[in-house]
Amino acid sequence: MKILLVDDEKDILEFLSYNLEKEGFTVLTAQNGEEAIEKAIKERPDLIILDVMMPEMDGITTCSELRKIPDLSNVLILFLTARSEEYSELA
Repeated sequence: MKILLVDDEKDILEFLSYNLEKEGFTVLTAQNGEEAIEKAIKERPDLIILDVMMPEMDGITTCSELRKIPDLSNVLILFLTARSEEYSELA
């Protein structure tokens, strides 16, 4: 399984990449929304893990843009966030 991790914090990318690769996943990384879209088009990951709070293009906008691309419309997207407000969580 190929996973695209998207976060503007390099430490988070390194930590998550290490642990996912240790479990046998192929991991790609991007540090912003635009880079994520470019890599997703090129690499066609099975799962995209997006940070919600990124500068320039946040994770919500990046997700919306990814969903407009027909080849990526069925890719699973998981949001990663430090936000803790109840309205930003799904049950």
